[in-house]
Amino acid sequence: MRNESSGPSRRTDTREKIIEAAASLIPELGWGDVSSRRVAERAGVNTGVIHYHVGSIGELRRIAAVGKIRTFFLGRIDEALSQEDPAVAVEVMLRALAANDPRDPELLLLYESLVAASRDDQLRAEIAALLAELRQRLCDWFAARGVAHPLTVAVTLTAAIDGYLLQRSLDPSVEPGPLIDGLVALVRQQVAADGS
Repeated sequence: MRNESSGPSRRTDTREKIIEAAASLIPELGWGDVSSRRVAERAGVNTGVIHYHVGSIGELRRIAAVGKIRTFFLGRIDEALSQEDPAVAVEVMLRALAANDPRDPELLLLYESLVAASRDDQLRAEIAALLAELRQRLCDWFAARGVAHPLTVAVTLTAAIDGYLLQRSLDPSVEPGPLIDGLVALVRQQVAADGS
């Protein structure tokens, strides 16, 4: 008779619990202080279970970070891209990103991951691929809505978001208003240029 508690669903749940534990520890402790022991304690599992489900602690940190970064950006972008007007979408996107407290664990995880990526080629490649996917998705969406230079707008928008989030982490008083005004004006100009 098969034990249902050791089936694929339970393995998936355990793996997800381990990944969530690592993701919660990265902003709390810093990238380098997230160890197998600490993840095991947070997840309520044996240290050996971590290596069974994920492999090395480095791989676990990468999986946790890239998954959370994907959710952070794509979740907010999906909401914005439900708008039809590109200028409104940009404003919705930027307001959603600016709504987070600069010390929010999601943002701290992003910062920790970007610093770690400077020393970890695989992490750098995975984050770069995620950002490229994000830029392409924005580019395609802008192109479908008549933005004259969709790649220019997508690259400018993603670079501005990165810069704004970084500046706000250093100076929480930086307000998103001027950035939103500038990027909305850029998008409106590009829509008008396509229509002329």
